[in-house]
Amino acid sequence: MTRYLSIAAALLGLAAAIIAAAYWWKASRVAIRNSAASISDVPELYIQSTQVAFNESSRLNAYAAVWTGIAAVLSAGAAVLGVL
Repeated sequence: MTRYLSIAAALLGLAAAIIAAAYWWKASRVAIRNSAASISDVPELYIQSTQVAFNESSRLNAYAAVWTGIAAVLSAGAAVLGVL
């Protein structure tokens, strides 16, 4: 019985790790939106666009960190169950 639980925990850990990797990939691809105005004309727009991009990337990184923690707990559980 513990063997099947170990395999299930390992597969769930793998799925959580893949989800975390997807969130980190998305976080690395967040682009700063450029406006039509020149940076010397309206620098506030560029600052605001940069802040919006940083906030989005930060949010995605937080989700990735949570999913990584879940993957670590599931993988550790699978290892412990595999020893029993």
